[in-house]
Parts: sequence; structure tokens; C-alpha cells
Amino acid sequence: MGIALIRNFVVLLFLLVLQLELFSSLRFFGVMPELLLAAAIAAGWYGGPLGGALIGFSSGLFYDFYLATPLGLNALTYAIIGYLLGQIGAFLSDEAEWVIRITISIASVTLGLTLFVIFGELIAEPNLYNRNFGKILVISSLYTGALLFPIHYMMAWAFGSDRITPSGFDRRLG
Repeated sequence: MGIALIRNFVVLLFLLVLQLELFSSLRFFGVMPELLLAAAIAAGWYGGPLGGALIGFSSGLFYDFYLATPLGLNALTYAIIGYLLGQIGAFLSDEAEWVIRITISIASVTLGLTLFVIFGELIAEPNLYNRNFGKILVISSLYTGALLFPIHYMMAWAFGSDRITPSGFDRRLG
């Protein structure tokens, strides 16, 4: 338990630094990927609903400390997405193809960004939704999707999975 906690902290810190330092200037059509949301998604696959929610909350809170949005908005969104992916991961068999899992993960990025904007609108946070939201949604989801493979490997290491095979994921859910 202690080793997994330290590993998850190291991975989240690494992804936070990448998000804030490298990808803030490495934008594709003005849009950057959501690495910490991808970490919550991968944590859901490997850590189950509880692990996904905890890592999602932690990664969102780390990101909230940097952003000018209300504290906890990313944490709430990422925790929900991590939990949902944990539920989906428990429902799917371990032999599900990578293509299915990555497609579900990319759809989860889209859902996470949409939930973030919806929650922001509910608390009257200005400037989250604009006329470019569709473009941002598509580009960010695909950009994040392209980076999901290494993030899956990092989260598998963080949760102590013994292997990642081409046919499926090895999860430890307890």
C-alpha cells in the first residue's frame, strides 16, 4: 500500500510538471492535452473505482492549485471520471482489446472536459464555455488520446501491475 502511494505521487507529480512546463507551450491548434485527466482515467483501469476516484481527486486538486478556476472543480470532475472508468474496467473482461480500452478512454476525456464546463457553468464560472468549445473538445481529446499509452504504462507501474499485454490489462483490485 505504501509503495503504491509513493509511486502514484511520483507519477502525478511528473505528469503535473509535464502538463505545466512542457505541454503548456507545446500546443496543437492552440489546445494542450489533459495529462492529469488521463492519469485519472488510467487509474480507474488499474485501481478500480476507489483508486480511480482517489487518483482523480488528487490529480485534479494538484491541477486546481495552478489554475484560476475555483478550487476543487477539476478535483470533482477527475474523481467522477476516475470512478466511472473503474466501474467500466470492473465490468469489462481483462481480455478486452487495447482498441476498445483506448476508445473508451478517449471518450472519457471528452466526457471529463464536458463535465468540467458543465460544473463550471453551474457555479457561474465565466469563460469556460465559448464558441470554440467544440474544437477544443475534439482536439484535446485526440491529443490526450495520443498520449494515453505512456500514461497507462506509468499508472500500471504505479499500481503495481505485473504486466500489460496486447490483449488486456492486469489489474490488482484489492
